[in-house]
Amino acid sequence: MKPHIITLIIAFVAGYIGGVSNQLFTSPSKSPSAKKSADNSVYANPFQIDDESDDVVIQLGHLQQKVSALENQLSALTSQTDEDSDKPSNESKGRTNQSVSPNRENLLAAGVTPDIAEDVLRRISQQDFKRLELQNLIQRGGENARQYRDELRELNKNRISLRTELGDDTYDQYLYTSGQNNRVKVSSVMADSPAELAGFQTDDVIVFYDNQKILNWPDIRSATVEGEIGSYTSVEIIRDGTRMSLMVPRGTLGVQLDPTQLDPAE
Repeated sequence: MKPHIITLIIAFVAGYIGGVSNQLFTSPSKSPSAKKSADNSVYANPFQIDDESDDVVIQLGHLQQKVSALENQLSALTSQTDEDSDKPSNESKGRTNQSVSPNRENLLAAGVTPDIAEDVLRRISQQDFKRLELQNLIQRGGENARQYRDELRELNKNRISLRTELGDDTYDQYLYTSGQNNRVKVSSVMADSPAELAGFQTDDVIVFYDNQKILNWPDIRSATVEGEIGSYTSVEIIRDGTRMSLMVPRGTLGVQLDPTQLDPAE
């Protein structure tokens, strides 16, 4: 959906600029120096703005403001699109629940020490402030607006990751204690797929793929594109409370997944 919105905004900007340019550069000049002859109309130089062309300057100023505003919206949508690139593909029809903003209580409940919790939360808060500051500067426009947009894009790319900060196990516990999804389960197995041949069943909870902890469906997506096609690896699952391993060839697994919650201790 968002790529279509971006395309529409770009088209709107191009159309708007084209329309105003056509109006400014092809309409007859209102300058008294432009006189009509009996057999031909005389137009002023379209690239010259005389003393009585203040309306043209105003229109150009308004156009620049509109373009800057649209560029800002486009940058925000692009950033949002970058942020939303981890959306379900053909490996998953599920949708995770809304993430919870990290707070001290949830971090402490997950076993994070007070010092580490406060440090992480402070750096996240600093990053949030910098993001708001850059958005404000972009809204103001000016000659540095493009630089601010680049800085905002870079800031979003380097967003602080709690998983990286805490490690897989602690982050897993944090997700669970804060009421967020921390596992994926099989909702269906595709016919003649490697998953069907390996023995996957509906409601199997995937815990590890090739010794990589699986907390969400993007983890599966990343894991299945690694390694050499044709080689085999193990997938650890929980079925009816029992842990077991299944061997699968690397590549597309052939399952649809739903997010779920599971106590990491199980």
